[in-house]
Amino acid sequence: MLKSLMKGLLGRLLGYGGLVLGFWWLREAFWEINYPVGVLGGLTILAAMYMVVGGRRSTNNSDNTELSNTELSNTEEEDPGDSLDGRDESNKLPP
Repeated sequence: MLKSLMKGLLGRLLGYGGLVLGFWWLREAFWEINYPVGVLGGLTILAAMYMVVGGRRSTNNSDNTELSNTELSNTEEEDPGDSLDGRDESNKLPP
């Protein structure tokens, strides 16, 4: 659990740092009219967003693996009848 927590935290921190760096490179590209720096900034932003999502996904997977199949089946709705249109009350006549 600690390993997945550190992986998620490291991925998020590197992702946020990459977002800052990418937006800073984009700002520099617009101020100095430098196209390669702008392309590099855009690619850095995309890679950083991928890292942030990957870090979040690794921490969410550890929560899902702890649930067993019996716990997942217990979370299902016990009475699936619809109370709005009365389909589950077909044997009752109105007064």
